[in-house]
Parts: sequence; structure tokens; C-alpha cells
Amino acid sequence: MNSRLLVAFLALAAVTPGCVIHDNSPEYPGDVTFRWTFGGLRCDEDRDIKGVNIVIPGERLANDGFYPCQANGFDGIVLHDFVPGVYSFTIEGVSYGNEQLYLASGTFRVDGDVTVSVDLTPTGSPPSFAYVSWLFPANTSSPSPSCTQAGITAVEVRVNDGEWARFDCTRGHGANSIQTPYLEPGEHSLEFVALNRDDMPLYYYNGLMVTQAGAPTSHTASMWAIGGASIRWDIVAGGSTLSCSQARIDEVRVNFRDVFTGELVYGMFGDGHGCNDAPVVYEFLRPGRYQVEIYARAADGREYWSPEEGPFIEVEAHRFPGPNGALLVPIFRQ
Repeated sequence: MNSRLLVAFLALAAVTPGCVIHDNSPEYPGDVTFRWTFGGLRCDEDRDIKGVNIVIPGERLANDGFYPCQANGFDGIVLHDFVPGVYSFTIEGVSYGNEQLYLASGTFRVDGDVTVSVDLTPTGSPPSFAYVSWLFPANTSSPSPSCTQAGITAVEVRVNDGEWARFDCTRGHGANSIQTPYLEPGEHSLEFVALNRDDMPLYYYNGLMVTQAGAPTSHTASMWAIGGASIRWDIVAGGSTLSCSQARIDEVRVNFRDVFTGELVYGMFGDGHGCNDAPVVYEFLRPGRYQVEIYARAADGREYWSPEEGPFIEVEAHRFPGPNGALLVPIFRQ
């Protein structure tokens, strides 16, 4: 078993035929291509994975055997120039804190080039995960429109306010599903944003799902159409319009009250923005009629409120006013 340095070639090298040296020996040296998944997930489906550690006893690997999880879209690596023989290996997937998340081991035989496909197993507590899918609201032409009928090409998903992962719409639509990363058993938040070919969000979902140790659960999200609104404000005191610095206001809190249900979109505290951030554009509102409510508290303790009788705004499905179409809302010193 040789002990020379094995040079790793990523991505394009993974699909380039290796050089096989033919001699009078009945066995031939070769390159070893590792391809990996993690409990069935690819690298870009579990964003907690920083990279992999590979140990092949008797072999000295470049970078001490640590490699990125993915390079140029390839989940794996090619190690070159192994002499013929049988080798054992151990691979671990590690987090950004170098914590072991996944583990696998096995053997491979070199007699020319060889590919080793391995699915690493989660370590630690029994795995918890869910299969999730999405549906779009029914319309007159279809009770459950397909991705094409809904005009959706991609869906972005995130769990527990983590990183967004992007999927082709058909992968999780209807009877199809995608697998979440491994999670602690219990309750988790889930968000979907459905995008058209221009990356405009047309449908949205947020909700909770529950996972359990040792067995997957399933969660189907019925997404709803969304629209947008654009808001700006004037600060008024004594009949004069003030700047944020003149009013000594740092933060403004915006809310939308559904005129039919009386519910506030952003809870009792509203959605906070810097006073000078106006106009503010919203893209994930349910269609409907809303009263816009804005509140601010100045550094001197004075309070500013929008009028009790309005203004009102109509949010239409798939319509997204930009900054130039912002509704002006005055806020008056009390």
C-alpha cells in the first residue's frame, strides 16, 4: 500500500477519465471517485455541512483529508493514483464548528478506476426529519393547479429561520416531496416562497410542523396567493412636516389591520423600520383590504400615530407596487 501524497481534483476532474497504466500485471492502478450524500440529502440540501474528512489507513491525503462538501456543483472528490489492492475508508461530514454530523465507513477495491458512492448516516440522537410538499390554491380551471398552471418555476424553503434552499417546483408539488435536513425532534417553523420565472414571489406559506425521533413525518403546505404594498410616512406636528432628526425619531413601526377580521398582520408591536427607510416595500401580504397603522416614539417621549380613520389600502394578488407607488401615511404628534 503506497504512502505518497494523493492529489485531489474537484468538479471537472470528477468526470474526466483517469489515466490507467497497463502493464503485465493482472491488476491496474487507478483513480478513486467518491460521491456522497448525507441521509439522502445533497450538500446544498443540508446547509449545516461545512465539509468532509476522509481517512484511508496507510494513505496520506492532501489537506489532511479534509475537503469541501461541494465544488462547482459536484458532491464528491477524485483521489488519484492508487496502486491495485483493497482499501478501507472512513468519511465524516462535519459542521462549521467541526462537529461530526454524519459518518460512514467501508472498503473499495482498485483494479483500474473505481467510483465509491456512499450515503453517510446521521450521528448522535436518532434522526428527526420530515417530507414536505406544497399545493397552490384552487382556481376555476383546476382544483389543484400544477406548477405550470400556477406559473411557478421554483420554490424556496427554509426551516427554523435558517438558510433558504431552492428547489424546482415539481420536486415537491402534490404527491412529490422533499426531505428536510435532520432536526431535533419537536416543533419547527416552515416557510415556502413560490417564484415565477422572473423570480417574483406569487405564493407563500408559513406554519409549524412536528417531527419525531426515529421516524419521518409528512407535511403538506397549502400555499396562498400574495400581493404587495409600498408605504411611506410624513411626520406632522403643529401643522408642520418634520424630518426624522427634527422629530427625534429613530424607528417607525408599520402594521396592517384586516378590515374584516380586525387582525394585525405584524402583531401588536408592528414591523419596525428606521425612520429614514421610507418608502418600505412589502411583498408577502394576503390579498384584502387593510387599514395602515403607523406608530413612532420620539427620544423626548412624544408619540406619533397615524389617523384612527385610515388610510386604507387594497392588496391584490400578484400585484406588487414599487417605491414610486408608495401610499403616503401621515403620523401626527399626540
